Amino acid sequence: MTTTTAPPRTTVVTPPAGAAPQRPRRINARRASDHYAFWGSLAGAVATSAVLFQRLTPFNGGIGFVVCSWICFLGLYALLVSRDEGPLTVRDRLASAVVHSLAAVLIGVLFWVVGYVFTKGWSALSYGNFFTEDLADAGPTDPLDHGGALHAMVGTLTQIAISLAITIPLGFSCAVFMSEVPGRFSRLVRTLVEAMTALPSILAGLFIYAVMVLTLGLPRSGLAAGVALSVMMLPILIRASDVVLRLVPASLKEASYALGAGRWRTVWTVTLPSARSGLATAVILGAARGIGETSPVLLCSGYTKNLNLDPTRDPQTSLPLMAFTLIKFPSELQAARAFGAAALLLGLVLLLFVVARTLGGRGPGELSRRQRESRVRQSAADLVRMTNPVVPSARKAPVITRTLTLLTALAVFATSLLFGAADRAEAAGYLRISGAGSTWSYNAVDGWIKNVRQYGMTVDFDPQGSSFGRNQFKNDATDFAVTEIPYGLTDGGQYDAPPPFPSAYLPIVAGGTSFMYNLKINGKRVTDLRLSGEVIAKLFTGGITYWDDPLVKADNPGLELPHVEVHPVVRSDGSGTTAQFTTWLSKRQQPIWDDYCRRTPRGAACGMTSFFPLLNGSTWKALGSSITVASSVANEGNNGAITYVEYSYAKEAKFPVAKVLNKAGYYVGPTGQNVAVALVNARINPDLTQLLDDVYDSPAAASYPLSSYSYMVVHTTETKNFKQDKGAALSAFGYYFLCEGQKKVGDNGYSPLTPQLVTSGFDQLAKIPGSEKKAFDPAACSNPTFGKDGTNPYVASAPQPPECDKKGATSQCGATGTKSTGTQTGTGTSTGGAGNGNAAGTGGATGGTAAAAGGAAGTGTAGGTGGEAAADDPALGGGDGGAAGGGSGQSVSATAIEVAASAGSGLRTSLMVIAGLLLGAVIVLPPVIAGRAARRRDEEL
Repeated sequence: MTTTTAPPRTTVVTPPAGAAPQRPRRINARRASDHYAFWGSLAGAVATSAVLFQRLTPFNGGIGFVVCSWICFLGLYALLVSRDEGPLTVRDRLASAVVHSLAAVLIGVLFWVVGYVFTKGWSALSYGNFFTEDLADAGPTDPLDHGGALHAMVGTLTQIAISLAITIPLGFSCAVFMSEVPGRFSRLVRTLVEAMTALPSILAGLFIYAVMVLTLGLPRSGLAAGVALSVMMLPILIRASDVVLRLVPASLKEASYALGAGRWRTVWTVTLPSARSGLATAVILGAARGIGETSPVLLCSGYTKNLNLDPTRDPQTSLPLMAFTLIKFPSELQAARAFGAAALLLGLVLLLFVVARTLGGRGPGELSRRQRESRVRQSAADLVRMTNPVVPSARKAPVITRTLTLLTALAVFATSLLFGAADRAEAAGYLRISGAGSTWSYNAVDGWIKNVRQYGMTVDFDPQGSSFGRNQFKNDATDFAVTEIPYGLTDGGQYDAPPPFPSAYLPIVAGGTSFMYNLKINGKRVTDLRLSGEVIAKLFTGGITYWDDPLVKADNPGLELPHVEVHPVVRSDGSGTTAQFTTWLSKRQQPIWDDYCRRTPRGAACGMTSFFPLLNGSTWKALGSSITVASSVANEGNNGAITYVEYSYAKEAKFPVAKVLNKAGYYVGPTGQNVAVALVNARINPDLTQLLDDVYDSPAAASYPLSSYSYMVVHTTETKNFKQDKGAALSAFGYYFLCEGQKKVGDNGYSPLTPQLVTSGFDQLAKIPGSEKKAFDPAACSNPTFGKDGTNPYVASAPQPPECDKKGATSQCGATGTKSTGTQTGTGTSTGGAGNGNAAGTGGATGGTAAAAGGAAGTGTAGGTGGEAAADDPALGGGDGGAAGGGSGQSVSATAIEVAASAGSGLRTSLMVIAGLLLGAVIVLPPVIAGRAARRRDEEL
């Protein structure tokens, strides 16, 4: 019997009616839930952070709030996304949020930096003269409608042009070698090039300076700076060009070889044209690297305010060096010019990067529309040329025409530049001279340089610090140096050797070391702090840690000093201010200073030092320049801070300086006349260096103890780079500033030289080769310290300090934050007091009343002479004199010194050897170490 099995039946499921077809989801699309997750997380994060900062925790600060909100946002965002998506999508969304937020931060920082620079520099950029004038006729106090950055722009473009002329042929040749000639040696070259991309700019500048300036004897110039910049640009250009050339399609080169072309013809006609846009990008990237460098220009060219069109001689400034130099000075006008130069540089660099981005957007062989049209026209011309065997003789005409047009344009441009400087060159009656050195003396020297232009003198001065100036002069790289520390001193075991040729010290200007402080009592700033020598020493050695210390109270009986911690701010770099301050400490506070030094890592007595020693684990601020320490003390949040600094920086910051107790028992400020009174007691060595022991102990009531003067170091014999023609210009410059130039130094915060120093200065000028050897005539010298019958009217007219500034007085002149038990009112029975720079005359027949805000404004029928500093000088806080005898004073400020430390012997051979070894180590060691590590890994495998 046969069984029949029924076939299986297939059941077809009928889809539900009205079902929509499935469509793939677009990944980049944003659904409503995505928007809700993002904005809801953001709102929740801000609300959560607000609760944390205001209610639950003691957090504060804008940056902390933003960081906390960001972290909360990520957490909430991940939570909300996980409600609709899987773990993979959550991680993807979190990564996207982090990347986008960091990108927003970077873009915001970029816009902030660019906006800040342009905003700060707009006051200078808004004047057309900033682009058409140099700074030769603009002093530090001249308004912004005088002077500009033309000399820096010309210098930058000239030096970059020199660098590109060196870098482009060398860089392209090396890149072609590495990409077209494979082998072991090309791999070594590529390794060295990659190592050189991290070469420090200061090392490149040092190497070129040692070779070109010290060894070959070439002058510091734009040419030397351009060569140094080319060292920085070369590895960038080689590496970028190598990458571009390796991206050229191999099929193009193979087609050239198949047609019978050789290697170099293929490179010239196929490889380089195909990579033209990429090579242009490499050039622009290299130029952008070199255009912003400062160190090579600083070492190899030097700073000048004059337009220099000849890159082969004399200093030539660039935009980075101009900004770097001017920003170090307290003048708001100089800061505006510095930011203007930085804005120009930033605009130029940004323009280069935009051009590089535009040109780099196309790969090798990709042509723009214009290039394609040009290729079509060239193909049509080739077709005509190949069908017509006769080559037209007029074909070379367009080439010749274009060449002549280009040469004519260059000639017109060069002629216009020459004519623009012709009036300055024709007026020159002396050879151009250059110097370097002290930033403290720069304002005075800069004013003199501006004034002597009317006599046909052109003087360049590079204010990079005293040690820098001494080393440049020692190496015969400058014609003079300005310094506050002589040669031959030993600092920390390092001996600063004198120059290998005869030289002399020439006093130029005097000043005092001031102590700027930031102290408030009940929210009101103290403006009349008084300090004795012992208190100053203990403040800067850790012996006094709070302002209400009994020793500080003894100096300030009129102040209810708060229990605020003392925050000393010292210099971290080698500084002449530190040297002068520590010289005083070692002479007058030796036990305190020696005990402190022995507790520092030095382990022995310091004596004079340019580097302030710090204890291990010290929390004191140590900063690298005068303006930095002044800005730190002026910070509103740095209550209790004190530093030693040039008075001009405190004055610019509108912060007070302390009165210092002198030998006569009076607290006095660093005014010009007080400094002059103290320097009358200076003992002058035969070489005109200063011995200040008697200045520290001057018995005059108006003397400021920490007073000194600055030197100019000059040649007394001819050298390789200094001849009699330069000596004639240098001596004429010296004759000017010793007499005529001393009249206005008080306007810049200095004190004029005493008659003794001026007379000795004339003797030193006579030793300079080529000097006119003028005989000194006191009647013809307009220095304010010269009077009739050999008197010193500047010192004689110095106002005597009032009795309220005498040690032991129960009241205190002009005290702010006074004790609540009484007012600062004094009644006098004498005939009147005399005011100094910090407090005007008090007393009188009917008594005097001390004004708390601006000093002691004396009233009375026989009031004393007015203080030197006007009431609008916040650093001195002076007032007017009495009603009957109130004399007008001159607003002057004397400040101390900024110098770098001694820098060793400075021998040319040693410097060149050290530079060469460092350069070789930086280039050779990285690839050697990397190679050994690679071989070691291979052996282990």
